[in-house]
Amino acid sequence: MSLETSQKPAGHSQQPISPRFDPQIAKATQPFRLGLFGGTFDPLHIGHLHIAQSALEQFSLDGVLFIPAGEPAHKDNSAVLNAEARCNMLHAAIADNSNFDISRIEVDRQGTTYTIDTVRILKERYGEKARLFFIMGADMAADIGNWKNSDELAALTTVLCARRRISNKEEQAIVRNNHEFDIRFIDSALIDISSRELRECVRTGKSISHLVPSAVLSCIEKHGLYKECSKD
Repeated sequence: MSLETSQKPAGHSQQPISPRFDPQIAKATQPFRLGLFGGTFDPLHIGHLHIAQSALEQFSLDGVLFIPAGEPAHKDNSAVLNAEARCNMLHAAIADNSNFDISRIEVDRQGTTYTIDTVRILKERYGEKARLFFIMGADMAADIGNWKNSDELAALTTVLCARRRISNKEEQAIVRNNHEFDIRFIDSALIDISSRELRECVRTGKSISHLVPSAVLSCIEKHGLYKECSKD
């Protein structure tokens, strides 16, 4: 997910958001603690799953909803694999984990993807039935205070930040520079994997068998994905 200029969402009020979690949230007697994990997932790798699982356990989330971007505002769309292929890999990777689900809310939206619109749709649908936790990397969290409608996003979500390669001083700076947000850090192992580097490995014939779930690797090999990918 990416947040730039807001755009009024339309036509999504009756569409399923999470096939797995929607029924649970509807009948919940306490707010459902829902983690939102957005990104291009191009491809999904074990670092993504580790962060999601760590956030789930550390913050007692009831579920993590992966939200693959449709047309991300912060990336050159020509360098991003088509949404259906990315969704298929995600589905294959999380199919057996009842704590994870995937939402097509951004994939099915026309035009550029804006995070604030996604969060508004979620709040409109779930209301007080769900508490939203926005999972992101430190690079995104460092700049979140400059995002469009950041004050509204701060009021609607708690930010769970994956540390990756940052020091304690950098953590403090993230919190200090984005003081309107409730930012908490995920205690997870350092798994420094770049999706771009994985695509380049596939393009050049190098193995990624220990860096992506086996189901994702099967999809990549079966459909010949990333063979012609750009170096960008």
